[in-house]
Amino acid sequence: MTYASNSNAVLIDSCRRLQNLNVLLEVTEDVATTNGNGWSFQLNCYPPAGEYCQTSPLTWMQYIVYVQGGNLSYEIQYWATGQSTWPSGYTPQPGTTPWLPCWANDYYLSSPFASISGDTLPRQTTLQIALGTNEAGGVNKVTFTYTDRDGNAHSAEFDPPAVHPIVAFELNLVGPGGSANANFTQGITNSRGIIYYSISSGELSVQNGGAGSACGEAGVFTAETSNMSYSDISGAPGTTVTQILQQPVSCAVNNLFETHQTQIGKMQKIRDAQVLGHPAGKWLVEVLERHAADLAMLVTDKESPVARDARDLLTRATAVVSDKRTFDSDLVDDALRFLKRAACELPPTMNTVAPAASTLLESLRGRTLEDGLAVASKTIMPRFTAPKKPCGCCGDGLAARVANLEERVSRLEAP
Repeated sequence: MTYASNSNAVLIDSCRRLQNLNVLLEVTEDVATTNGNGWSFQLNCYPPAGEYCQTSPLTWMQYIVYVQGGNLSYEIQYWATGQSTWPSGYTPQPGTTPWLPCWANDYYLSSPFASISGDTLPRQTTLQIALGTNEAGGVNKVTFTYTDRDGNAHSAEFDPPAVHPIVAFELNLVGPGGSANANFTQGITNSRGIIYYSISSGELSVQNGGAGSACGEAGVFTAETSNMSYSDISGAPGTTVTQILQQPVSCAVNNLFETHQTQIGKMQKIRDAQVLGHPAGKWLVEVLERHAADLAMLVTDKESPVARDARDLLTRATAVVSDKRTFDSDLVDDALRFLKRAACELPPTMNTVAPAASTLLESLRGRTLEDGLAVASKTIMPRFTAPKKPCGCCGDGLAARVANLEERVSRLEAP
């Protein structure tokens, strides 16, 4: 099985607490983005049920390296997703929130622990995140290490003020925070690197289903995305397992029509002239860009039934728009049936796409493209804006917003 973007294999040790988890990326070809805006190397972990920080149930533990602006910095956050208020009468630790409850001010990036060129992680280097644990499996030390081409190790360590175990994890190479998307450059080899996952005892294996399907985990995943893809896991079950960091995936639509450049040109003109002028159209383009790798996985075999049906539907839709006709029910119904079938093969990170896409398709029934998009735009809007780069001072504004929110909550809870 191939994985992509923010949906990678979830690894476990039969739901036991993971001891001394170590994740290392050995770079075999430069890893960089097309626009140079940066990316992140996210080790996203899941504690067992019943772990608390203050009064909030802990659901998600993130260990992140930001590769951006010529530097490597780290961020560690322990989340209680779904929590918005403290219990009435409770006095929390200063600088914490119900959703980030484990220690104060954990929204700051670290100082840089290594320097690079732009956002390029060069070949013949390694990037590593090591989680040291106590006998009970609680993570009590985190070490981030970048080893350059000359073999020089550049490290940073952090001792979490709150010690909690993990039972599952996944690795994602995605945008640099703020729900950003990263578009990685295409290379000339079949892979960008090798990822090594290891624990000091037990055996790692791939969990059936995504996050939240076993081990008492919460069904949480990162909001950042990318066009990166990952191979299946090799060597599982084992104390050390490996995975190939594959080449990024280009536009799924371009892949479908790679031998029909005229058709691609027609669709690009429709996108620029008619689709992008509507909020629902911007949403559609956003989905195609942010989930390029996920969608491309559906049509890896260009002669598969899914690929053929997708190509046929896009060709018919292009003809309708070019001829300035309305979308008839036959085309809309065929598209809805295709969407229902394809949705079953999409990763959990795209669960919200199918309902919105169904609404958009129904809005086209009996209407021209622009009239249909105008109707769909009453309920469908683009979700993301251009992200700001994370920085060491960003926490100042966030701290003020958190304090303001806590004050408003206190006023609402006051008798």
